[in-house]
Amino acid sequence: MHTDATRRRGAVATPAGLTTAEAGVDNGSSSSYAMNPEAAAEKKKLRKRVGPAGKVRRGDADGTSLFFLYLGLGILGIFLLLAGKVRKRRFEVLAPITSHETVSTGGEEEVVLRRTNRVFQFESGGRSSPTNNRGRDRNGRREAARREAAYQKYSHGEFKPKHIADPSDVGDKSPRFLAIQDKYRQIFPQDSDHDAERAEYVKTVRKHDYVPIEMADGSTFDNILDCPDEPPADYPRTYRTMDIINHWNPDDVTPPSDSSIYQGICVFHHDKPGDVEKALRYREAEVPFVMRDDPSVLRTVQRWNHPDYLREVLNNEPHRAEFSHDNHFMYWQRPRTRDTRQNLREEGWKPPTEMLEMTYDDWLSKANTTDRPDYPNEADHWYFRLIGCGMFSNCDKIISDWLFNDLDFFFPRKNLYMVTPSQQKGIHCRFGMKGVIAENHFDGSRNSIVVLGGERRYILTHPDECHNLALYPKEHPSARHSAVDWSQPDLKAFPEFSAAQSNEIVLQAGDVLYLPTNWFHFIVSLGLNFQCNTRSGISEDYMKPIRDCGFPV
Repeated sequence: MHTDATRRRGAVATPAGLTTAEAGVDNGSSSSYAMNPEAAAEKKKLRKRVGPAGKVRRGDADGTSLFFLYLGLGILGIFLLLAGKVRKRRFEVLAPITSHETVSTGGEEEVVLRRTNRVFQFESGGRSSPTNNRGRDRNGRREAARREAAYQKYSHGEFKPKHIADPSDVGDKSPRFLAIQDKYRQIFPQDSDHDAERAEYVKTVRKHDYVPIEMADGSTFDNILDCPDEPPADYPRTYRTMDIINHWNPDDVTPPSDSSIYQGICVFHHDKPGDVEKALRYREAEVPFVMRDDPSVLRTVQRWNHPDYLREVLNNEPHRAEFSHDNHFMYWQRPRTRDTRQNLREEGWKPPTEMLEMTYDDWLSKANTTDRPDYPNEADHWYFRLIGCGMFSNCDKIISDWLFNDLDFFFPRKNLYMVTPSQQKGIHCRFGMKGVIAENHFDGSRNSIVVLGGERRYILTHPDECHNLALYPKEHPSARHSAVDWSQPDLKAFPEFSAAQSNEIVLQAGDVLYLPTNWFHFIVSLGLNFQCNTRSGISEDYMKPIRDCGFPV
């Protein structure tokens, strides 16, 4: 039992049930007494635990727990820091300018983009800095490269952006765009009573009447006899690619004096009885054809050819563009492996074009310059681009979803141009200036291509001709593209090209070209033009020749 004296001396209980005073522990008092060895050992232990005032210190076990607590917190901090760095590598693209919620797409190497006051920012570990595609500093160049890599992954189906389940949510519902739309519907009434008047107007937009060339034997492609209710076994008609090039060199935008072309595909007319049904059968057979004068297409043609419409819609905001020091545009993407990059450096390869941003007005002023007859092909050229994401709501950093309002024939629903709406990959528009050439290549999905103003010449080649086109291999930045300069074919370097077979068609305002999966196309802008396309799924009809050419599809 503890005495009052021991309490007054600040005694505390020992493990043996004794007070510190009874165990002989010096707690700061002047009293001391003799002790046996066991008591001395107990006193030594207690000195480590009891302070001068008789208070118990933290023991060894408590100190160890504190050490491990701090160690755990340190490890957690390091883990969170590393997790932040890893998250920086994931691709999360924000919705359009009206939204600030991130949408994770689960890609491999992706970035976070945010649009604020027309400035795109890259979020990196809590920091953000303005950037553009020119990359004015090291971080800017790296971020621009990652954005472009992200878009290229999307465009080739390597990751799936956020998908909108309800097509009714697709399009631009902003008051600003809807007001512009209403304004031009007043100028150009949309009802069918004005279709005939509209068709007459579009005829004035078309500058040439192209005719199929007459062959040496007197035969010529006949748009009636060669386009029966079902596509013939030898459809489409083909000719030597070299004959097509020699007849009308791609670097020359002036048509032949007789406007003759090596036409090999059918041009159906929407207002001709039976042609729409015939076109559907050709589409089911997965062969190319053109549909002309669809009233829904002509309504868009009428608006887009008004001098103020696109200016008002685009509102002087920057959009994607491509730049080349001459009129040839070769698609490319950054090499993915170190070995490929090293080999390309040794070969002296350089990107054939530059990705940048510019406004429509800026592009138009340059396009009007190139429209001069004396503007050389070797001078600078630009491609202006618009991207509507549609059901993939966050496919790009600069989104033009108003395209789905304006090009309602490309809306994600079944029609002549949309085979599998659920597999649509947005609407992509490219505005070309005179002389711009998109080098020969194939795309791995069905394509519907509309020209809404100006003219574009398409040289089409069957996938079976793959082995004659001298394609860059799949590891090359310009894989899927022909290495041959079609304006000046080097038959010594590429002798197989002399055996290639193709045909051609000139698309004019109001024409829609249906191009099956894996068909090759070479494109020439014959003047300032507006072209848009959409993809809607993949057919298996032409996979074998592409696989045989070394492309796993």
